[in-house]
Amino acid sequence: MAPKKNWKIINVDDFVIFKASDDIIEEANAKYAEAAEINRQYLETHPDVNPSMRITGTFICAQPPNYRGYPMLHASEEQWAEKFRLLKSFGIDTVIYQAAVWNELETVYYPSKRFAGFRLFDSIGKVLAAAKTVGLDVYLGAYGSVSGWCMGKDPAYVEQEKLNHFAVQDELFELYGGQFKGIYFAPETAYRGERDLYTEKTLNCIYRDFCDRLKGLHPDCEILMSPATKYFEGKLGEMTDSWNTILDGVKLDIMAPQDSIGCCGNTLDHQQDTFKVWRDVCDAKNIRFWSNVEIFQCVDCSKVNSAIPADPRRIAHQIHNASQVAEKLISWEMLYFTDDSAGPRATTLRRFFSR
Repeated sequence: MAPKKNWKIINVDDFVIFKASDDIIEEANAKYAEAAEINRQYLETHPDVNPSMRITGTFICAQPPNYRGYPMLHASEEQWAEKFRLLKSFGIDTVIYQAAVWNELETVYYPSKRFAGFRLFDSIGKVLAAAKTVGLDVYLGAYGSVSGWCMGKDPAYVEQEKLNHFAVQDELFELYGGQFKGIYFAPETAYRGERDLYTEKTLNCIYRDFCDRLKGLHPDCEILMSPATKYFEGKLGEMTDSWNTILDGVKLDIMAPQDSIGCCGNTLDHQQDTFKVWRDVCDAKNIRFWSNVEIFQCVDCSKVNSAIPADPRRIAHQIHNASQVAEKLISWEMLYFTDDSAGPRATTLRRFFSR
């Protein structure tokens, strides 16, 4: 079985989300504050930048899995189209729907037969129709779970995860084939400071089978992943070796690693070093390299909305650093972090993206 979890599930409005378990809140918030201070000092000691590259893609979701955000669970096709027109005004040409199913939340966002017992919020069909109207490319996230973070040493669990991935993959193509450009592999993971060959080999097996099967059935479908970036002093070589093992023989088209600047996995002073690792891994595996620029700052994981919009000066440096190596920039949940419901900082962020 998967190891002990460090999260719980709570009710919010008429849906549920992940929240940090009580025993890790203090430690997590301290890490957020420490990373924010490091980034603040970086901005004080480095001149402002005005990068020429823009963020042209963003993740979207009917509900964020781990905070309230701006729920679109009951949005109509026209309401989605209205939001997409706003994104297009920011320069967005690509949206990535995070996950069609969330296993641990027991929630599904399309009429699934495999997960018929989960609570249904039928949004994907509306998203695809609205995106076509507005003229945006769509990558559909398929089966979402926390398996990438808590991979236990249980072969039966791993095989069940594979079957779930395959089932969602098939249902999305059966219902919506031809309406999206690619599939996003939703479960995240990261190099966590030391090698774990069992987990690396297990992830490699899942990734290989997922990509081989998808490419065999739908060769023109692009496959996108977006793992986290965690910096560990003196461990960049191990990070490279770990990801080379995980991606060995994996038919992945696009790697869009989170820069993890907003969630304290990484800081501005180490972004270029960690992204050189990603560039080297992608070059070795012939994978296109995008960057997932975090436009938020985690503040307090005890709250239902745990993050706030980031300082545009920080985001400008993230973009500048990523543009040295990435061919395209995407972000997480631009719809929420530029909306007034995210607080007064959202207005500043809106102006930044509208420039």
